[in-house]
Amino acid sequence: MGTILASYFDKAKQAGGIAAQVKLAMLTKMALAAATKAPDSAENIKLFDEALKQIYLKTS
Repeated sequence: MGTILASYFDKAKQAGGIAAQVKLAMLTKMALAAATKAPDSAENIKLFDEALKQIYLKTS
């Protein structure tokens, strides 16, 4: 559970460090600890995809 969602936090860190991870948590309303326990459902993955796109736009 949550392996895919947790990987988004690694991607965010690569894109913008801790600040990007915090932004990801704010946009998804899910911290890393919660993401590791949440299901990797299509709905959750879509939510994280959209949030990560916003982070990439702000860091590029």
